Amino acid sequence: MNAEQRLAEKSQRIKDVVALKEPDRVPFAPKVGNYYARGYDISMYDAMKDIRNIGPGVYQFLEDFDPDLAWAPVLYPADPPEAMGSTYLKVPGPNSGLGLDESFQIGDKFFLMDDEYDEFLHDPSHFMLTKVYPRKFKELEPLSKVCFQTPVEYALYIENSVFAQPDVQQALEALKRGGEASAKWLNGLMEIVGNIAQRGFPLGAAGATTCAFDMFSDNIRGLINSISDIYARPDQLLAVIDYMTEVCIAKAVGTCKGLNLDYLFIPLHAGVDEFMSRENYRKFYWPCLQKLMLALIDIGVTPYAFCEGKYNTRLDIIKEVPKGKVIYMFEEVDIANAKKVLGDTACICGNLSTALLAYGKKERVVEETKRLLDTCAPGGGFIMDCSIVLDNAKRENMEAWYETTMEYGKY
Repeated sequence: MNAEQRLAEKSQRIKDVVALKEPDRVPFAPKVGNYYARGYDISMYDAMKDIRNIGPGVYQFLEDFDPDLAWAPVLYPADPPEAMGSTYLKVPGPNSGLGLDESFQIGDKFFLMDDEYDEFLHDPSHFMLTKVYPRKFKELEPLSKVCFQTPVEYALYIENSVFAQPDVQQALEALKRGGEASAKWLNGLMEIVGNIAQRGFPLGAAGATTCAFDMFSDNIRGLINSISDIYARPDQLLAVIDYMTEVCIAKAVGTCKGLNLDYLFIPLHAGVDEFMSRENYRKFYWPCLQKLMLALIDIGVTPYAFCEGKYNTRLDIIKEVPKGKVIYMFEEVDIANAKKVLGDTACICGNLSTALLAYGKKERVVEETKRLLDTCAPGGGFIMDCSIVLDNAKRENMEAWYETTMEYGKY
């Protein structure tokens, strides 16, 4: 089978299950993370210093496990955050204190204070430039002096004088270095993505976004603060979510059209059972997520939503989408109930324990794989997948998982 035939076969298999049909067999599509490196003796440091270094691991994984959807490598680049002096993101290497084979670490820091909601909503772009980025990156702190808010022509020359100050010029140089490093990383990533496609593998996560609540909590307000604001300042939080929803949708639609994507990955961070009641999920989280998914569906893109953590109390809510247009992947859900509730509406991805793949015995892997297939495969609309992003796994367990799916997952 040549690459063109492989691509057509795998693409049709995925289209069938998304449409809630039974293809020839259950698709195998693990969401791969650091396993591209760790499974193939590539250090995380080397992969993040130059993403092209992880290419051999990606291509060997495709050959070894023949996935029906391939994942682009999800790695933060090492050089851009270091060039700008990141205060929240650590990558492996001598400057961070992390070992060369450790993953990146993101702290739950916040960059919008309790009393700054109104300032943010008044001029979000200016707030990002002069508050959020200077707080996120030490080298960009002098950008807090910059002002583009006064439209008076004469004032322009007064406010523009800030760029003559040495520390502001140094911040611009740091921003330039970060941009150059980001461009190098992006070019390397696009090279790998192109090679995946040329080998005949559909891309399941060539692009990604978050819904508005997560976009705000992950990057600006902080997760703990955002959850607390549901009670402390609900009206302001809702106003921000409304604004961020429009930003999120515009960016997601533009990305999908620009890259001609079939799927867009949407990790759902804050919407888990442990963080929100059903009522708060319905009020603060689901509206922005639903609007995002409907906007993608309108342009022919399949939302690939990862329901992280426990989602047992939200299944009937996330059912409110068009039939056969969404993929839901789960981490800790009662998968039998998920199949029962969502099986006639959305394709679901099986949540085989990633910890089992990393630390368990292959006999248990085979047993759990069969259980998932018995539970979820009948009637179609099911993709074999792991519970969380795959960073570590025993080789024998990966082989047992793949082989069992191929043999036992036939229709």
